[in-house]
Amino acid sequence: MSSEEKVRLEGGQPEQQDKLLDAKKAAKNLNSSIDGKNLEGRLTTALLFAVIAVTIGGSFQFGYHIGNVNAPGGLITTWYQESYYNLHGKNLTYEDAELQWSISVGIFAVGGMAGGLLSGWLADKMGRKGALLFNNLFAFIAAAFLSLAKRSDVFYFITVGRLVIGFCCGLSSGLVPMYLTEVSPINLRGTLGSVHQLMVTISILFAQILGLRQLLGNDDWWPVIFAFTIVPAIFQLVTLPLCPESPKYNLIVKANIDQAERDLKKLRGKPDVSQELDIIKDEAAAAQNQPKTGILDMFGPTLRWPMTIAIMMMLSQQFSGINAAMFYSTTIFKRAGLTGDWPIYATIAMGAINVAQTVVSLWLVDHPKFGRRSLHLTGLIGMLISSLLIVISMILANPDKDGVPERQWASYLSILFVLTFVISFATGPGSIPWFFVSEIFPSSARGSANSIAVMANWTANFIVGVSFLPINNLLGQYTFLVFVSLLAFFIFFTYKFVPETKGKTVDEINRELSRNRT
Repeated sequence: MSSEEKVRLEGGQPEQQDKLLDAKKAAKNLNSSIDGKNLEGRLTTALLFAVIAVTIGGSFQFGYHIGNVNAPGGLITTWYQESYYNLHGKNLTYEDAELQWSISVGIFAVGGMAGGLLSGWLADKMGRKGALLFNNLFAFIAAAFLSLAKRSDVFYFITVGRLVIGFCCGLSSGLVPMYLTEVSPINLRGTLGSVHQLMVTISILFAQILGLRQLLGNDDWWPVIFAFTIVPAIFQLVTLPLCPESPKYNLIVKANIDQAERDLKKLRGKPDVSQELDIIKDEAAAAQNQPKTGILDMFGPTLRWPMTIAIMMMLSQQFSGINAAMFYSTTIFKRAGLTGDWPIYATIAMGAINVAQTVVSLWLVDHPKFGRRSLHLTGLIGMLISSLLIVISMILANPDKDGVPERQWASYLSILFVLTFVISFATGPGSIPWFFVSEIFPSSARGSANSIAVMANWTANFIVGVSFLPINNLLGQYTFLVFVSLLAFFIFFTYKFVPETKGKTVDEINRELSRNRT
């Protein structure tokens, strides 16, 4: 056999390499011999346990630290003033304290950008499971800074803690969807990939409820909100070691075919996984004919186009205006005549609707009549229509300088349209971009692709977070027109260029990508 035909995987043993050589020979006739039905699987106990372990320890942290700063924000800002005086012997105005708190909140996204960029490298270096376990170290460090800040009377600790937990969440936002996609059978890939976003929405809602004044959102107990961070971290440290590593990682990166086969049998709950294992072997053999893929290689001639699509999918999620809608909802609810704690309760209700629709999307994403592309398009179109209606209803409401609407019924309509906006987001754009990236790249490039895509997501998140208030102050009730124009562009791009990935192998998806490009 010629040297060109030899397959060498980093870290592989000679006998394992021989097995891969045999796999490469068999792979030539693979596409014609495999029955797609045999690649389908069910939700086994081992698979469900793995999904719960990775999402509670990873996705939950992500959503929890988005939602846990809202309710106690005013209390923490006031404490910032006290802490500043005790540290420096000078008074800090409430406006400056608000600025300091805004920095603490916003630096979460900066940490997320760094974590997202490193997620692929760490996934390939330590394994998907190993990287997730290691990531809990940052959760414990962040919990220490965040929960002990008040006791030590050093408000800077909150900013440090938010930066560290942002890094932790950036890593998990790349690692969790990658693991879920790689351990899922082809017919459940979309459903299980969407569990990441479902857990994010659940944890946002959980954090909002925990932050109610009657629970932990008060002067005495708000540090406990941050201390709760260690609970999902401990849960993952206990449960994840009992779960299999990604079979694709073990076979393609580590060249450990025997371990990959054992893990695949455990995940699928059946003794014969030969056809699915052959698909992975074929992918491994193909990967060895290509040079090792780094971050810069993702923008080379071969991978530039799928990388562009992956980035655009992530940008369509964040630049859709969902974070602005979440922020603006309280103001809209107040303008509609809700007083006291009712705007907060209405925001919690909105979070509950987001969770409910995300559950529906889990069923839709792998339904025979729907696909990733159609659901993403439907969600974007629904958000565009809702954005237009929000603008129209707010113009009709015409609130005075005290926020009292001229037409009360129009304010109530604006609440309805905010809810339809959230429902549209949860239908597709909320969950699909997270696992879509892992579906369109081979395992050899998946780590680097996820790193870039997740960083793009966090960067867009940061841009929306820092620019929304200035834009809103400038445009007022016309602010959502900015998102209307962005949504129109993303609808066109998705319709024209984004392929359908449901039930398809990477090779099939790449062929469609080539056709769409031309």
